[in-house]
Formats: sequence, structure tokens, C-alpha cells
Amino acid sequence: MAKTIFTTDNALTKKVWDEQLFRDVEITSYFNKFMGESENSLVQTQTELTKSQGDRITFGIVNNLVGEGVVSGQVLEGNEERLTTYDYSVSLEQYRHAVRDRGSLDRQRAMFSIDSVSRDKLKIWGAEKMDKLLIATALASVTKTLYRDGVAGAPAGTATQATAKTALTLNNSKLTTAFISVLRTWAKTGGSGATYRIRPVKVEGKEYYILLVPPAVMYDLRVDATFQGAMKDAQDRGKDNPLFRSSTAIWDDVVIHETERISLFTDGGAGSVTGAHCLFLGAQSLVWAWGERPETKQDTFDYGNEHGFAWEMTGKAGKPVFNSKDYAVVGVTLAATNVTLL
Repeated sequence: MAKTIFTTDNALTKKVWDEQLFRDVEITSYFNKFMGESENSLVQTQTELTKSQGDRITFGIVNNLVGEGVVSGQVLEGNEERLTTYDYSVSLEQYRHAVRDRGSLDRQRAMFSIDSVSRDKLKIWGAEKMDKLLIATALASVTKTLYRDGVAGAPAGTATQATAKTALTLNNSKLTTAFISVLRTWAKTGGSGATYRIRPVKVEGKEYYILLVPPAVMYDLRVDATFQGAMKDAQDRGKDNPLFRSSTAIWDDVVIHETERISLFTDGGAGSVTGAHCLFLGAQSLVWAWGERPETKQDTFDYGNEHGFAWEMTGKAGKPVFNSKDYAVVGVTLAATNVTLL
């Protein structure tokens, strides 16, 4: 077990001179803005087990009707369409972490409150943990991945992310405005049946999709001439809505969000192309089941000398998959400029 220790010669031990502790910028859950209990949410949440016993939550999803109905002179009875429903279950998991100091003398030496900082850092860790779980769930075993073909820039459906990663080229596989429009069109049709038609999120009567990319991929879009020209005349679109909050841009009804939660790889293409597995999402792309909401707890040890703080929650991220197809998640594998080498 590791314990936080502050010795007399520690650089952060409180001295005679005034010293300021540079704290990390507090990071709240990035996905929190996308969560909601309705079927129109990007991440649909269920809280039923916060009020009752059990360790498994089932989400029900109903497909849109596809029949043509009847017209004048035709009998409706006998021509009804049945609802196509699916269910997806998530088993809960408990997540915990803790911080513990060595005793009252270390708390006295520190120029900041170890107790206060311990609580704050655990809250940040908890928010990051939720994001990591959701990202990892979305990217795990993606059933359909699109990428920019190295020659023509057209999308190509692949069985695995690995195939798309190998097909990348340094100059022809980066994110462009044209490819964003391709993604939107592909999602509207489900790739002609290759996967489910991705249902967009509705905001004030309009329909939007979400594209999650890391900063390096967003950099390439920012230097795209077409994108730069369009952003000069861009207008605010309901920035009070959580869907648009912290978004980088909107192109062809695709809301682009930049997040460092998606990591880069450097062995794409023939082995040296930098890129990332990004995410194109619609309504009910992910689900989150709550058993117990996050909370921090305090405890003492050694007759109150040592202080410890713990963070815990019971929940689970899930990605609906029906008939071996992701319901509303499409992988997007792209090359990116490795800005760390510039």
C-alpha cells in the first residue's frame, strides 16, 4: 500500500516564504453533457437500481417504422406493422480509488491542505474514470469502421479497425469537410444496410450527429481551406444546449467535439503514419447504468493520526449491439499530423 509522505526537505513542505501550489485544472466528466434519460440522448442513462436491489439493468430500444401504410381504398386491418424491439442489458461494476496520508505532522508541513486536495483530486479522477470507461466501451470491437481511402478519399467499410489503420496514408487520409459530409450521408442510410441507420439527436427540431476526434485530427481540419472559409461566416447554433457546449465546430449538421480522451497511434499505414480511431455517434450510441452515484468518503487510521479519502461509484458503460451490429456507433479511423514533431 502506498502512502502520501511529506518530509521536512520536500519541495512542497511549507516554508517561511510564501509558495503557491499550482493545481491542475479541474476536469469534469466530458461525457456529462451528452447524458440523459431520454431516447434522444447520446448516452442514455438508467437510474432504477439506485432505488432498488439488483446488479443488472436492461435498456429497451425500438426501431422506427418502415412500412408504407395504406391509402384511400385500401384496408388498414391486416396491414398493420409490428414494432421491432431489442433489449440490451448491462451488469453493474463497482469502481473505487483512495488517497491516504502518513499522519498529522505531514499535514502540518504541507503548504496546502492535504485533506482538501485529496478530495478534489479524487473527484477529478472519478470524472476521468467515467470518460475513459465510455470511450473504451465505444471503441471496443467496433463492428463497422470508415476511413479515407488513400487514393480517392472515399469511405470504405471494414470488419476491423486494424484494417482501416493499415490502409491509412499520410497525406490522403486526414479529416476534411468533404469526408464529414460523407460520414453524415453514410449514417443516414446505414451504409445501404451495412449497419443500422444511425438515428441523429434532435435539438429544437433539427437533427445532428456527433464526431469525436483528438486534437491532432482537429488540427488538420482547422488548416483545411474550405473549413477556414466556412468558419468565417459561422453563426451560433443554440450554444446553450449541452450538445453544442464545448463543441469545436458544426459542419453539415455534424457537431465536432475535440477531446484528448482519444489517443493517437504512430504505427498506421506502412508503419509510420500517425492517426487515431475516432467516433461518429448518434442517439443512444452508449448507455450508462447507475447503481450508486459517485461519492467520497473519509476515514482515519492509527487512532486518528492518518487521514484517508476514498471515491467510489457503482455503474457501468455499455454499447448497444443487436444482431452483431453496433446500434449507433461507427468507427472513423483517420491519419493526423503529429504536431509534437513540428
